Amino acid sequence: MIYKVKDGFVLRKIGPQIMAVPVGRLTSEIHGMVALNESGALLWDSLVRGSEKEELIQILLNEYETDKETVTSDIDIFLKNLEEQGVLEQ
Repeated sequence: MIYKVKDGFVLRKIGPQIMAVPVGRLTSEIHGMVALNESGALLWDSLVRGSEKEELIQILLNEYETDKETVTSDIDIFLKNLEEQGVLEQ
């Protein structure tokens, strides 16, 4: 399955936080901004292009000293949150 962020977001750094801000027509669908932690911001570019979960897992495994089980669990939670907020294409 390919996970892809809907077109119409820009990333902005607001203080220490990175936010995905909807623009244009997307503002009528998504109310508010999406807060991204360091890992989420790292994955965002891949999600804009469209990525399979395995690609996302590999990105985090390459960046952090952790195990695949932890990364997979974190990505599952991240993707679920994005889906619930209506950020991902269906």
